[in-house]
Amino acid sequence: MGDLINLFPQYFSSIQFVEGENYSPDSVIQFNYSFGSQLLSANIKIRAVDDVKKSLVYKVIEGDVLKHYKVFELRIEAVNGGKSKGGGGSFAKWTIVFEKANENVAAPQDYLEWFVEVSKGVDAYLSKNKN
Repeated sequence: MGDLINLFPQYFSSIQFVEGENYSPDSVIQFNYSFGSQLLSANIKIRAVDDVKKSLVYKVIEGDVLKHYKVFELRIEAVNGGKSKGGGGSFAKWTIVFEKANENVAAPQDYLEWFVEVSKGVDAYLSKNKN
């Protein structure tokens, strides 16, 4: 997890397990992160890990995002896209399941865009360091 801090110091100031020690269901990870001009935090519980589908499901159980959303769950899946003209074989599919705290709260499009930026950075890093 320290790799995310090293790759994205502009986004992540700390990431640590507060329950559990690895990426297994029921482990809880605390993220301190920059979002726009704000420094925010979230405790995220790993709900599911599927090695066959190459997917993870996280649910925010505490933190700043819950001021705006009653439910905020992230689903990440590595999808094998096959060889395409662009050259890449796999891609990350992000799904956000959310329930607004009230009708004045916008859909979390800005979070989705933030996740896309992080995914692009991870992809660039992995492409450069294939060994």
